[in-house]
Amino acid sequence: MRRNDLMSTAGIFALALTASAATRAEPAPFADAALVTLADGAMLPTAYIEGYLGPRRPDLLSVITLGGDGTPRRHDLPVSNSVMTWPNVLALTTDGRFAIVTEPFAQPAEDAATFAEIPRGARITVVDLGDPAAPEIVQTVTAPSPPAAVDVHPSGEVVAVTLPFEGQIALYPLADGRLGAPTLHPLGVDDLSNSFVPEFKWHTSGAFAAVTLGAADRVVFYRFDGDGLAPWGDPLRTAPLPGKGAWTPDGRHFIVTTITATADMAQLSYGRNASLFAVFAFDADATPNSPPRRANDRRTSYESAPVQHARIAHVPGGMGYVENFAISPDGRWIVGLNMAASFLPRERLGYTDYSELTLFAFDPQTGAMTPHGVTRLDGVILPQGITFDASGDHLAVTSFQHQAGEGGSLSFWRLETGEAPGLRPVGAPVAMPRGVHLVERVR
Repeated sequence: MRRNDLMSTAGIFALALTASAATRAEPAPFADAALVTLADGAMLPTAYIEGYLGPRRPDLLSVITLGGDGTPRRHDLPVSNSVMTWPNVLALTTDGRFAIVTEPFAQPAEDAATFAEIPRGARITVVDLGDPAAPEIVQTVTAPSPPAAVDVHPSGEVVAVTLPFEGQIALYPLADGRLGAPTLHPLGVDDLSNSFVPEFKWHTSGAFAAVTLGAADRVVFYRFDGDGLAPWGDPLRTAPLPGKGAWTPDGRHFIVTTITATADMAQLSYGRNASLFAVFAFDADATPNSPPRRANDRRTSYESAPVQHARIAHVPGGMGYVENFAISPDGRWIVGLNMAASFLPRERLGYTDYSELTLFAFDPQTGAMTPHGVTRLDGVILPQGITFDASGDHLAVTSFQHQAGEGGSLSFWRLETGEAPGLRPVGAPVAMPRGVHLVERVR
């Protein structure tokens, strides 16, 4: 993107942000924290089906502050990124100082017109967020192969990056906002016909980690000894196409969304696909502690394996494609983000002019997810970013673009937890560039 084009685009965005959010009779959401978003400037939602890219816009990392009055201020920085994978290519350090962005797919050439012309990526970018009004790239490194999911260890000293096409995990030391040389770790799982790795998440303790194997329909847990990763317990099965995963705040459960699709995108029957959440109980104790006999075991005695993870349930997440979700800071609420079929061309059978939020109460003791209804997001297209504020009272949700085709948005929702739990919109959406697809709160 030429500099004068970027300045022109930034000017348009700045004008869009001059209108303040609607007056609120309640505290503004995210008033005490900044938000970081990513936008993919080449893609269109319909490119997954039709294969054509949109008018070229810069890939952007944006820092948004709302302030006590809810007036949005946004500061953009060109950072190459991609929406063409699961929504986990952005991670923030535990102190909120740095953002780390992976590039699963690189920038297409200026004259590229089709989805197929986007090359695989290689870059990992570190951005200094110390001054929200002036985010700055401080390092760019080249990964051994296209990088995808990224997560920062609770210590802030190690960054994990999946190399999905190689079936590997790269661990980078991190010091003063700089990545060192990585060590590469195999999955250590036998009998895999496809080892594509879409997700990596550190356990809240830092002593463990979880990955999802997208094409093998499995979740694998690892023990981390400070240097390397070793499998911890047996892999567990999921429904088809697991992707985004997250630990509950207490580290007792790992939750994964699976979109259950098994065909080429152009062949799917839209509107009839049910996404599922898989809930896993995590066993951090190597001491055998299972009951003396399982229900289907008729032996008179039974000795359990040392590590006993368990898949507690598959829970319907919505009719459509739930690729992302958020867990409240207290671990008692989960909100799924369902793009439905909003990314289809309008004339395509099954197209929806809306997306959805699905609300669940979560029991931290049992792992039970109890549904509390669906909230329709009219006019929201290909939403993939969602996060809670620190209070757990509000959510931020992205929309890739408007129905008119240019520009996206960031909307805010309040979680009501009374006798009739539900979600309601708060204030006016913030104008965003087309292609916004991820949002994270700076803690």
